Amino acid sequence: MKALLLKGPKSLSIVDRPLPVPGEGDVLVRVRAAALCRTDAKMWHSGHRDLALPRVLGHEVSGSIDETPGKLYALWPGKSCGSCSACRKGRQNLCPDMQITGFHRDGGFAEFLTAPRSSLLEVPDGVGPVNATLAEPLACAVHGVRQVGVRPQEKVLIYGAGTLGLLIALVCRNRGASVVIADPDALKLSKSKDLRNRLGISADTGGIGEGGCVDVVFNATSAYETLEAGVCRLSAGGRFCLFSGIGKDATIPSGLFDELHYRELEVVGSYGCTFDDMGEAIRLLSCYTEGLQFLIERRIRLDEVPSVMDAVHVGKGFKYVIC
Repeated sequence: MKALLLKGPKSLSIVDRPLPVPGEGDVLVRVRAAALCRTDAKMWHSGHRDLALPRVLGHEVSGSIDETPGKLYALWPGKSCGSCSACRKGRQNLCPDMQITGFHRDGGFAEFLTAPRSSLLEVPDGVGPVNATLAEPLACAVHGVRQVGVRPQEKVLIYGAGTLGLLIALVCRNRGASVVIADPDALKLSKSKDLRNRLGISADTGGIGEGGCVDVVFNATSAYETLEAGVCRLSAGGRFCLFSGIGKDATIPSGLFDELHYRELEVVGSYGCTFDDMGEAIRLLSCYTEGLQFLIERRIRLDEVPSVMDAVHVGKGFKYVIC
């Protein structure tokens, strides 16, 4: 089979490999589509805490298996131990022995991969292989919204109008919250106009956003300025969801801690997703598939991946999908 192997920083090459052999509890999956995530591009550029090289990347994957022809599956990219404290609490994404497809084990930038049978979720008819790759990022959005506990009628501000910012907005609106999404990139916002109009999502091209207080803020961007700006926009008792990392060199103003203290604000982290989050994401995806098709920026071949990694790394456009 053909696979795209990452050997080191910016070192991607097509290789011929034998078909992978499924281990106990695993199944051989024929990859139908695999999307490029900005995390994939960061791993290509400079590595990642959870990355073991050499590695076939790709954790946003849809595929099929021979024993159930005609059925399409989305892959929850995790494999947790099932017995640790985090797993027993339903927080498999925090399992210390987590094995992530595309990080610890080979992923979807190949013709085949092996995956735990228990990590496959059937995709409803009508979604299709390409749109099914949105299930994993949508599950991450579901996870973030669950983490911070968005409620009906609450006011939510989201920094970043990329794929994940828009998916967070969709999940929040599905919960009955009022949503404003802020991004200085007017072109990116214009591409989501139809979806935003359909769902009633307001836009702020100022980027950082100015206006009244909100109940919840998400940073779907690594711009560290959004942390201070977002905390200052929160009402007393509000919550900030640290959905994206803000970089190692970010300086956090000391006054920010006074805001947290005196106004009883909460900062909640969100990382990855659980199997249950994937199930909810697939349910939402089946409802909103047509409205989300604009998020597929371009369909590419496996050998075209190296040529688009720079664009993905800087956040240009939406989703590039190998199919």
